[in-house]
Amino acid sequence: MFKELEHAECTDDSGVLTYPYHYRAHPLVIQAANFVRQHLNEHACGQAGRLVAVLVGRMPDGVLGFIAACDQFDCTDSYFEKTFWQQLPSEELKPLNTDRIEKAFEEKIAAQEKYLNFKEAAHARKEHRQRQRASGVFNPEALIASSQFDSGELDRLKLKYILALQAEEAARSDFQHRTHIAVENEWKRRLGSIQLQNKLGRKATLLDVLSGYLNQEDLLKAILRSALPALLNVAYAEKVAPVAMGQSWWGPVASYDARGEGTFFGFARERHEKLLNFLLEGEKLEKNQLSLQTFKDWKPEIVYEDDDLVAFNKPAGMLSVPGKLPVNDLYSVAMTLYPEATGPMLLHRLDMATSGVLLFAKNKSTHRALQMAFAHGSVRKRYIALLERAPAQTSGEIDLPLCLNPYERPRQMVEYTYGKPAQTVYKVLNVNENGQARVAFYPKTDRTHQLRLHAAHAEGLAAPIIGDDLYGHAADRLYLHAEAIRFIHPTTRELLTIEVPCPF
Repeated sequence: MFKELEHAECTDDSGVLTYPYHYRAHPLVIQAANFVRQHLNEHACGQAGRLVAVLVGRMPDGVLGFIAACDQFDCTDSYFEKTFWQQLPSEELKPLNTDRIEKAFEEKIAAQEKYLNFKEAAHARKEHRQRQRASGVFNPEALIASSQFDSGELDRLKLKYILALQAEEAARSDFQHRTHIAVENEWKRRLGSIQLQNKLGRKATLLDVLSGYLNQEDLLKAILRSALPALLNVAYAEKVAPVAMGQSWWGPVASYDARGEGTFFGFARERHEKLLNFLLEGEKLEKNQLSLQTFKDWKPEIVYEDDDLVAFNKPAGMLSVPGKLPVNDLYSVAMTLYPEATGPMLLHRLDMATSGVLLFAKNKSTHRALQMAFAHGSVRKRYIALLERAPAQTSGEIDLPLCLNPYERPRQMVEYTYGKPAQTVYKVLNVNENGQARVAFYPKTDRTHQLRLHAAHAEGLAAPIIGDDLYGHAADRLYLHAEAIRFIHPTTRELLTIEVPCPF
C-alpha cells in the first residue's frame, strides 16, 4: 500500500525512471528513505541491519506516494511490502519413497558379508592345502578340486557383490533424479502462483520469467528476496506510475561487509536484471552514467616514457581496460598511441574511480619481466587517500582476506575461509580541520577494492575513503590516487620511481 509522501519537496516528474544499476538518488527517494529510516529507528532498534528499497510513484489521484521493502531480509513489519520470496505459497514437497534404496542397501550388505566370509574361509583352506602339500601326504585330485571350487565360488560371490553395488548406485541415482524432478515441480508450482504485470499491462508468472534459474536454487532464492521487483509489481497492479527508486542501508553492518549508513547503492544486476527486464518494459530509463563518453576527447598525460615503458596519469572515472560499455579506456588509448608495441602492454589496473599512475610495457620481454616482478611483490606502490575520519592508529598494517560478494557485484567482502590474502600498510599523513585524514597506503597485495574495503571495514580502519559509493558515501569523486610506483627497470637494472602528484 502506497503511503502519501507528505510535503514532497520535489515535484519534478520528467517521466524518466531511475536507471537501477548506477544512479544518484532522486530527492524524492531521499525524502521517502528518511521516513523509512525514522520508522526503523523507532520500531527496529537493536535489530539486524538491512538494505531497504524505496519506490516513489504518482498515484491515480495525482498524489505522490512511496512504498518500501527489505532486500534479502525477511521482514514481518507490515510497514514494508513483502518480497516475492515472502509471497510464495508454502512448500508442499512430500518425502519420496526410499524402499528401493533401502532394499538395495540391504542386498549389498548381505552380498558383501557372504563374499568376505567366504574369502576368509577360502584363505584358511588355501593355507591348509599348502600345509598338506608340504607334509608330502595328500590327495592331489582332492586339493585341486577344493582349490577350483574356492576360486569359482569366490568369483561368483564377487560378481554378485559388484552387481549389488551397481544396483544400489542405480537406486540412489534414481532417487536423486526423482528428487530433482520433485523439487523442480515444486518450484514450478510455487513460482507459477505469483502473477507479474508491467507498465504495458503485459502479464506473466514468476515461473515464466525465472524458469531458467530452477537449477540454480541459491541464486533463485536471492532473486526472489530482492525488494525492488516486488515494489514495481505492486505499483503496476495499483496503477501507480513509478517516479524514482533507490535503496540504502540502515542499521548494523554484517561482519563481512562495510556499508555507509544512509548511503544509496545501485541494485545488484545479477539479482535484478531478469525480473526488471520484464517489469520495466515500456519505461523510459535515465542514461547509465557509466556509459557516457566522458573521455571521448581526452588528451593522454604521459608521465614517463622510455624505449621499454610508458606511464600515464589515469583520470578518475576512466576505465583501465575495455569493459562491457562502449566508452574510452586507457588500454585502448595506449594501443592506439603505440601500434608498433609487441605483447599485451597491460601490466596492472586501477579501479575506474581511482586516479594515478598506470604503467604499460612496450615489448614482450619488458612485459614478462615486470609481470614476474608484480607476481613476486617486488613492485612497490603508494596511494594517497582522503578518509572520512581519522583512524584509531596513525600507522600499521591491515590484514583482511577478501573475495567477491557473489550476488552484489562488484562489491567485495571480508571472508576468512574463502578469501584471498590481502595486506595493506598505512600511515596517516595529517588530519584536516574537518577531521578527515590524509593517508598513504602501501599495498602488499593487489586485490580488487583492497584499499577501499580495508579502509571502510570495521576490522580495518573503520574510516571509508571519501567518495566511495560502495563502502562509504558518494561525493564528487573517489578520493583515492595512485601516487607512485617503484621497481627495478628490467633493462637498465636501476631502481625507478614514477610519481604523479596527488590532485587533492
